[in-house]
Amino acid sequence: MALSALAPAFERSRKAVAKKSSQVVLKLVPELRPVPGQQATDRVFYGVVTGILVAGLLGLLSINILLGNDAVRIRELKLEAIAINEEREAALREVAQLSTSEALANRAISLGMVPSGTPTFLDLSQPTEAELAKEVKP
Repeated sequence: MALSALAPAFERSRKAVAKKSSQVVLKLVPELRPVPGQQATDRVFYGVVTGILVAGLLGLLSINILLGNDAVRIRELKLEAIAINEEREAALREVAQLSTSEALANRAISLGMVPSGTPTFLDLSQPTEAELAKEVKP
């Protein structure tokens, strides 16, 4: 007996198995049929889709508005930071100008100080007269 003679039987059994398995799968989901006399409409579906679309557009609009406000705030903060840095640089220039040796000398003279003719240096390695007197007393 040849295998080609069994081919139609296999084909019929394959179709029967496919039909039975699809019936089993369809039995898991309840059948939704319109009530006799009423027609199924798509109004609810279109309403839900429209609601989702409107909600999404409003969400995008609100996000865009918030980002615009933040961009304006960032710009204001950058301008404020630039102004503060300019003030800081001006203060540093003024301090550098006031701390030059000529400016300090002029300020000291205006306060009544006189320049020293010959500088006197202190030698801290040698004991002073007061220290020598303390050592002699005991």
